[in-house]
Amino acid sequence: MIDEWMDIRAGDPWPDRILVKALDKTLDTIPGENPDQYVALWYQAGEPVMGRIWNENGKVAANFCWNKNEYKGNVGSIQVLVHLSEHVRGFDYQWLPYPQAASFDKDKEWIPVHVNNTKGDISSGVITFDGKQILGKVDVRNEKSSAGFGGKENMLVGPACASNTIVLCRKARPGYKFD
Repeated sequence: MIDEWMDIRAGDPWPDRILVKALDKTLDTIPGENPDQYVALWYQAGEPVMGRIWNENGKVAANFCWNKNEYKGNVGSIQVLVHLSEHVRGFDYQWLPYPQAASFDKDKEWIPVHVNNTKGDISSGVITFDGKQILGKVDVRNEKSSAGFGGKENMLVGPACASNTIVLCRKARPGYKFD
């Protein structure tokens, strides 16, 4: 069982497929940011970076953060997570608090949706900054979460990450197992 990612570019027409939405709802987000945010993946210098896309006048708009910088606008090729129908997927998605998602219990049911590489284990997460939620990236292995806004990468580390981050996870349905 694998997640389905669709290749698109910032500026493309908004896709007609159902995408995975942050917390499955409209967020109470940072002023100036679109509250309807969807899971996206981008690669920078070979490193996976989770971020967000939104519908801007019928076109895909994107935002990612990497190496203390915010990247938005024409970021090139990206992938967006498609929300497959229940009839074809063998798992369910759920947004879980960081401590539960980051548990190293080998028998845990919910596993973060992630891309693992040498620098970190990168997942999608909703991060709360000053009471406002925004979709960004989570490094579960290194207890860091961040989102691009205000012209820079805004990061939480350690206990601040653990208490202010909700991670996208998935669980195999009965009769299915992850590869």
